Amino acid sequence: MPNRIQRFVQEARARIGLDRPQDVIAAVGLYGPTAAGSNVTHETSIRISTVYACVYKIASTVSSLGLNLYQTDGRRRDMVSDHPALDVTTFRPNNYETPFYFWESIIAQAVLKGCGYAIIRRGAGGIPIALQCLDTDHVERRIVENRVFFKLQDDTVVAQEDMLEICNLQRRSPIQLHRENLGLTQAAQNYGSEYFGNGGQMTGVLSSDQPLKGEQMETLQKSWNQSQTSAGTKLLPFGFKYNRISIAPEEAQFIETRKFQAEEICRIFSVPPALVQLESQTTYNNVEQQNLMFARHTVLPWAKRIEQELATKLLTRQEARSHYFKFTLNELFRGDMAARSQFYTQMLQNGVYNINEVRGTENLNPISGGDQHLVQVNLLSLDKMAAYSDKLSSDDNGQSPT
Repeated sequence: MPNRIQRFVQEARARIGLDRPQDVIAAVGLYGPTAAGSNVTHETSIRISTVYACVYKIASTVSSLGLNLYQTDGRRRDMVSDHPALDVTTFRPNNYETPFYFWESIIAQAVLKGCGYAIIRRGAGGIPIALQCLDTDHVERRIVENRVFFKLQDDTVVAQEDMLEICNLQRRSPIQLHRENLGLTQAAQNYGSEYFGNGGQMTGVLSSDQPLKGEQMETLQKSWNQSQTSAGTKLLPFGFKYNRISIAPEEAQFIETRKFQAEEICRIFSVPPALVQLESQTTYNNVEQQNLMFARHTVLPWAKRIEQELATKLLTRQEARSHYFKFTLNELFRGDMAARSQFYTQMLQNGVYNINEVRGTENLNPISGGDQHLVQVNLLSLDKMAAYSDKLSSDDNGQSPT
């Protein structure tokens, strides 16, 4: 390990209290240069527009959802409005953040860095009174004797039950896992910046068959550099040739590379390209389908992680048997309401579901008489149609059919 890296690791150890060099490197985002020559960190990655758009899309969408607490007896569900946990999850998590900003912050860190953390401040009787979002880089997760603890930057140790931990599949940063992809994106971005910053001029060398003295070389170099910074036609000195040594953007497939890398980033974060304005040709139908994919395959898993973490950390064991947190996802699936309505209608008409089973699926309470299964009777064989018509006529006339 180079001396510069060694010094950095030693300073970081002292600053954030981590023991292993690899922990320090992971915590501060120092992953070293990629094959494309780029240093990929959380800070440099969030400057990539597609990364920022994906993180913002997930964090802002989940934070916009309504979060409720329900009590159930296994059949009936009632919304709870006076539980202490609601004070910190939906009304006021702390003295300096709104609920939306708190959830957006912790989810953004979870999406970008693999985990998002918040200390649960408790009052008398262990009642939660505040949630304090932390910087993921300043939290170290440790397991001691089969128990999980968290060590903070100031050496404070927090027990697992007093820390909200919202994590992805592996508790690892997608930036670290996909650093080569992001490094290529950064390299392409830097290439474009340098190319256009140079006025679209490509680098090259001047060659001549005639030998030049030192003073002549310096004069030529100075004159040529001055001409490169000015507009207008460039004239080569007599007997010189200009040989290009850089690759033209079209030869490097600059646009294609940028587009492909943007789509790669969307795959990393599981965000459909149309939702971050990547697809140039979109229709209402395919955008609607991508919205549903995003809701079902991206937002829903994050919502489930949060719901279960809140139930584990903010409810007692006894309460967890009858209470549960639930995000309101109806808005996200609104585009699919017509298909759901058609499905439920068919199931009801054929007696597969009863009304209360449908209401339960939609998180609604049962109603009186809703347990009865119903079937349609508007399809009769022809030989029974006449008898059925005669019965209707006799009922209308108050007579019994003969």
